[in-house]
Amino acid sequence: MKKQLSLLALAAAASLGAQAQSASSSINLFGIVDVGVVAIDGAGSKTRRFVSSGQQVGSRLGVRGTEEIAPGWKAMFTLEHQFYADTGSQSQQTPVSGTTLPEWVFAGVPLTVRAALTNPANPASLGATLNASLENRFWHRQAWAGIVTPVGAVLGGRQYSPAFATYGRFDPHQAGNVGNMLTLFAAPTGIEVRIDNSVQYVAEKGGLRLNVMVGAGEGGLGNGRFTGISAGYAVGGLDIGVGFNQRKNSDGQTALENTIVGASYAFGPHKVTGMYMQVKDANSILGPQLRASIGASAPAPLRASFLAAGAQIAKNLGWDGDLLYGGVHYQINDRNKLVVSYGQYDDANNARDMAVAGVALEHSLSKRTQIWLSGSRIDNKTGSQVLPFAQGLYYGITDKPGRDSSAYSLNLVHRF
Repeated sequence: MKKQLSLLALAAAASLGAQAQSASSSINLFGIVDVGVVAIDGAGSKTRRFVSSGQQVGSRLGVRGTEEIAPGWKAMFTLEHQFYADTGSQSQQTPVSGTTLPEWVFAGVPLTVRAALTNPANPASLGATLNASLENRFWHRQAWAGIVTPVGAVLGGRQYSPAFATYGRFDPHQAGNVGNMLTLFAAPTGIEVRIDNSVQYVAEKGGLRLNVMVGAGEGGLGNGRFTGISAGYAVGGLDIGVGFNQRKNSDGQTALENTIVGASYAFGPHKVTGMYMQVKDANSILGPQLRASIGASAPAPLRASFLAAGAQIAKNLGWDGDLLYGGVHYQINDRNKLVVSYGQYDDANNARDMAVAGVALEHSLSKRTQIWLSGSRIDNKTGSQVLPFAQGLYYGITDKPGRDSSAYSLNLVHRF
């Protein structure tokens, strides 16, 4: 902790020094604090109420810098730490439903094997794996550096994926509030948000934009090579964009793929925005991971049946569906904005079909401080068990398949 604080203090001091020494270079400390209260129905017989962080936008503390190298050339970097203002932790709290997994995850898995794989005393249990996935590294949000040239920028490190950047651009809630559709794609991952070990080319000119990214698996278990591309064009009030992500698993098979098309149009106090996204994951990266963890922990006489169950679970966790999602912004006046949205997801596995209706009201106290009031209602069709989701905060699942859920939040957002 002392080392982390020393690093931030050094960054702040460097900011003052760099800006004083040269107008061609700068280092800046920045951040967002988002904290408020949430009420959730669907995770039990009673409404769950608690203080939370990151309902509208993830709380963060970051350092960014630039240096002019030559006319048209610039070096730049961004380091961004995520934290939860309700606890001060860099990792999120245990979901309100604990580490319980949806019923559809275990379709086709024998009850005896399921009991062993979900035993809390087993350090390799599926619940323990989910809990571990909620632990964030220090520079969780972004960590990259790059060079800007007259023909575009080349950036390397941990960065937002091209398809997710397109998603966030056309999401009515900009991937925030409890009414956004990311609730469905939180666990298991349905769209990769940030990519480690990535190199990206970025170009923008005359309303046109292009992002091309590659990411190395670097021998890790589960994740293999990543490729992504997005493009778009904005003119007047019209903005259109497309994006594509593809991840290979460590076996070299095509795993998670996202194809997304979005558009928005702003006129007067209104903005209409929406998207279509196809999600496919025939060979989940969880397959190699489950094979390794189950193979190491299963009793020798039962190893074959346990591995077969792991393969079935990995198949169940895959995706094969389509999302339609849109909404409207209405700028009531200089200080107040209303957002309404609706999204529907249909999957080849009917147990995952669901729909979300969302609403949010933003009241600006100043340029840097806003109050957000948001709500959502989730229609869990058939066997779906989705709870609402806030940006960077996974609340868990409903207590039984097909149960609808809802959430309301009131939060304060301050930027500095």
